[in-house]
Amino acid sequence: WKVSSYSSLVSGHLPDIELPDHDAFNASLQRQIRSDIDFQSFSGQFGQAEYSEKNDIFSFPKGARAGIFFHDMLENLDFKDSSDNIRESLVKTKLEEFGFDLKWKNTVGDMINNLIATPLLEEQKDLILSSVAMTDRINEMEFYFPLKTVTAQKLSQIFSDYAGIHIPADFPTRIEKLSFMPSEGFMKGYIDLVFQHSGKFYLVDWKSNYLGNQVEDYSKDSIDDTMNKDLYVLQYHIYLLAIHQYLRHHMSGYDYETDFGGVFYIFLRGMNKKRGPQSGVYHALPKADLIYALGKELIPDYL
Repeated sequence: WKVSSYSSLVSGHLPDIELPDHDAFNASLQRQIRSDIDFQSFSGQFGQAEYSEKNDIFSFPKGARAGIFFHDMLENLDFKDSSDNIRESLVKTKLEEFGFDLKWKNTVGDMINNLIATPLLEEQKDLILSSVAMTDRINEMEFYFPLKTVTAQKLSQIFSDYAGIHIPADFPTRIEKLSFMPSEGFMKGYIDLVFQHSGKFYLVDWKSNYLGNQVEDYSKDSIDDTMNKDLYVLQYHIYLLAIHQYLRHHMSGYDYETDFGGVFYIFLRGMNKKRGPQSGVYHALPKADLIYALGKELIPDYL
């Protein structure tokens, strides 16, 4: 019996992913990132050195410190009602707080402008973060749900019926190769952002992953490959099941297909308002029967 998380399921399987997920990240390490005065030594251990001749977003330092910087800044950013001056002040404060050179201020500011002005769906141009008020969002939403005994083989079997249609064809095989011990107890996690827009709920996960030095490296094909390779597909199904479980018990008349709009993984370095959702944006809306199958196999007494 234990408390499991997405990170505990995939630990030991993945390569060195740039940004540790919040459900596995050591709180004392996060405090160290905020307070350690020897940032040069720290970045050598947990990320690349900051020096770069270029000041574009692709050259912004990589590693855990950069990832937590972006998460913390976006958690405090009012997408809708903040002025340019307020956003500039926030960027400056967070760069100083996390020990980054202020030469990055305009670079990060441009990234924010691209982020909040880019439509997240091609067919829904009004779905932009600058239209989401603080009152319509929850940052860092923590969840727990009870968990039946789960194995890599069980997870693989659930996804195998949908392979090649709604998820990558080799995804069940990747899941089956996970090496975690059979787990029972609770599933725990933190969702970066949950927001509501035009009557639908959406999940967002911020990714500061470095995929290349040009915007073309953050195309849909490149992001799809990263989502599959790093098993983020498993992550968002767990997160989505948690939100679905909450809404169906707390929202009168809730219906998954009517009230849920999907999951967004936002690759921050690739956001470009001229390219729209074709760059930096991953969107998925799993079928209701897959979510039901996951709930039935993972959650005790799921109806």
